[in-house]
Amino acid sequence: MKKHLAVLAATAVLGVTSAFAANPFSDVTPQDWAYQAVAQLAAQGVVNGYPDGTFKGQHNITRYEMAQMVAKALVRQDRVDAEQNAIINRLANEFSAELNNLGVRVATLENKVGNFAFTGDARLRYQGSHTKENLYVNDEDTESPRLSKFDYRARVQFEATVNDNTKAVVRLSTEKEFGANDKDNTTAASVDQVYVQHNFGKYATATVGRQDLVIGSGLTYDGAFEGAQATVGKDKLNATVSYGYMVDGDLADRSREENAQTTSYQVNAKLGKHVDAKGYYVQYHGDKSENYFGGAVDTHFGPHSKVWLGGEYSRYEALGAAGEGWTAGIGYGKYDITKPGTWSTKAQYFRLGEVAPVTSPTWNLPDISNSNFRGWLGTIDYAVAKNVGVTLNAQLRSKNLDGYALPDYYRAELNYQF
Repeated sequence: MKKHLAVLAATAVLGVTSAFAANPFSDVTPQDWAYQAVAQLAAQGVVNGYPDGTFKGQHNITRYEMAQMVAKALVRQDRVDAEQNAIINRLANEFSAELNNLGVRVATLENKVGNFAFTGDARLRYQGSHTKENLYVNDEDTESPRLSKFDYRARVQFEATVNDNTKAVVRLSTEKEFGANDKDNTTAASVDQVYVQHNFGKYATATVGRQDLVIGSGLTYDGAFEGAQATVGKDKLNATVSYGYMVDGDLADRSREENAQTTSYQVNAKLGKHVDAKGYYVQYHGDKSENYFGGAVDTHFGPHSKVWLGGEYSRYEALGAAGEGWTAGIGYGKYDITKPGTWSTKAQYFRLGEVAPVTSPTWNLPDISNSNFRGWLGTIDYAVAKNVGVTLNAQLRSKNLDGYALPDYYRAELNYQF
């Protein structure tokens, strides 16, 4: 695409009007058909020329040059109408990779109109074991246990920008299990997230409602949370306090029975270029103390930070070795579902005490109690197309801490993002 055409299109999108703008380029004359458009956008700082003072309008525009124009258009979104705003958002989505390289953070904006956007994801999953002593046998259906299980999940998230500092989010989710002994187990669409988030300047954010909560790197809890969270700090150092109800996991069941809330405190720090460290303390406000603490470390280094080393440790405050759990792993690759052909692989070892504080971990360990367990988990992620990824998991050589062998377990997921 010639630069003159791109500039004319940008002028139309931005609605720039500056009839008396001066021409800063020596190779664009008043007789040039694109003279007014080039002069207007140059006056607004949307387009720049070359160091020698020329514009080179007959040359093809590069994606990088177009991304520079889009980046400057993004800061003018509050001065255009809804139709122009939608065009800018589609351009931002198309040139998101180049914009990220320019330091402009752009989410998936293709489906955004004005101050409203929606995104979503879908997952088709298969999971099973090599033995009839399957961990997924339905307790109510002992006559015909299944050796495998399929399920799917779909979610759509709606986000409205209330003002420059406030947004409101609602997410709908539905899921279903199906297979040889399938019953009517479809979950009707439900609201699994609804919250309001407000930024208090550059260094403080508060979120209230039903939202996601990740403690540490996800060993103890990665699930839904109903309550309030407050974060203070920047990317290199910040602290978060949350107060409310954990919705998932064993501790959540006790909280509902006793109407007891939890408070979590977490500090996140970036140590140098390659190390992310997290420390946390969680209080359970029930009849029995369930307080626990822990820490996690993630490192990325090597060519393009493709090598990963990480681990996490957590322990109930009032218990000994039986109340602790930990994981450590190594990985390679840089999987990104938006970039076809990217991949990563990990191998992680888990050791969870008899009553470890692991209630709803990031990793779908098949041992339902998430305790009295040790074993390996292997993971492979691969982006087969833009916004389409495959994840393979295998849990191998797992045992209870008393030495009783557990069945090997495997899972395959096809994930879509839009």
